[in-house]
Amino acid sequence: MSLSRRAFAGLSWREVRGYARWMGIGSFHFVAFSAIVIAIALTLQCVNELKKYQAEDLAGAAISIGLLRELGPLTISIAWCARVTALVSEETRSMKAHYGSEREFAEGFVLPRFLAALIASVPLGAYGLLIGFVTAGLFGPTIGVSSVTDFVESARSAITDRDIIVYFTKLIAINPTIAIYAGCACGLLAQRGDEPVAANAVTATFLACLMLNLAISIAAFW
Repeated sequence: MSLSRRAFAGLSWREVRGYARWMGIGSFHFVAFSAIVIAIALTLQCVNELKKYQAEDLAGAAISIGLLRELGPLTISIAWCARVTALVSEETRSMKAHYGSEREFAEGFVLPRFLAALIASVPLGAYGLLIGFVTAGLFGPTIGVSSVTDFVESARSAITDRDIIVYFTKLIAINPTIAIYAGCACGLLAQRGDEPVAANAVTATFLACLMLNLAISIAAFW
């Protein structure tokens, strides 16, 4: 039996579900609040600037592209990843001695947390996008956009399939993977019990996410 088949055969799905609930449902309010705040701030800035050119009804296009391509992945997603990697790094440091080999650690520790992060990132990515877009659509008319309909139509005409693909690639495939492996790496490398392993993991996650998100943006839009 191959490594992957053996790993999945011995996987504790109860453990996966527990981590998925913590990463997903346990993070929903955090993601929702962040999406609302960021959407309001972005809408305020975009509409106020576009008013100077009598183009405030185009705010939907600018806001939707900003949220999809960069702001969503670089703010809400990375903040959620920081929460995840801090937990994983502390768990790694305290539990690494319980595993006799790298294979056991990968199968018994990394795999369930990695699957949970991927599972949780799917609904969170969709929820964050929906909440941010609805917030911007409702807030826009209060500061100058003609109507919610104009906002939605402007956004619909601007969003492309590539924007959606890039958004979910960053939020579902890239950022959660970095969070789990940065947390594991920092926990494994920790030599002292008082070492700020969570802080190191969060820093590594931020830097890696920023660099890889930039690389994907360059590849997709340049």
